[in-house]
Amino acid sequence: MSWFNRKPTKEKQIEAAVTVATNLYFHTVPGTADEWSVPLQFSLPDSRYKYLLFCLSATVITVLAHDEKKDIEPEELINGCLKFAIWTATEHAQEYFASPASSQDAIHSARAYFMAFLTEWSNWPALEVEGNGDEFNDQICSMIHSTESNVPTSQADIERIGKLALQINRRMPTMRLAFVELLKR
Repeated sequence: MSWFNRKPTKEKQIEAAVTVATNLYFHTVPGTADEWSVPLQFSLPDSRYKYLLFCLSATVITVLAHDEKKDIEPEELINGCLKFAIWTATEHAQEYFASPASSQDAIHSARAYFMAFLTEWSNWPALEVEGNGDEFNDQICSMIHSTESNVPTSQADIERIGKLALQINRRMPTMRLAFVELLKR
């Protein structure tokens, strides 16, 4: 009967995280967005790729924050998601970059961008417990804006991106549930 208690493989965990993250990406990115539509202003040559890394980081932090049994190895999940991001940048560069040169630079910087997002996300669980959602919503806005531009986040940016940031923040438990459901398949 031990096969009933079998843990999902690391590959299955990575696949589930990538599926949840890409769903977040496709529900929110300009040109494919649906009910979460917000006028994201991607002005950097690698904006779409940075936004994909943001979506992957949101998923990873959600999954890890709710992993009470510590069934998931953080480093394995992070590395698996990064491998997916690098593969995506290589195989689908035309969808994520303005030029081939920007794709190579972004691929080399993928880990740094991803880890920077994870660092910013790391205070989400504490802020959630404290009930300080407004502060964290502004932080999510700032992270999203960093995918659009190198200019500091303004109040106008926070107002423009705020609805999307709030939707992402509120749906993080749902993202975790989607991850768990994908593991059961």
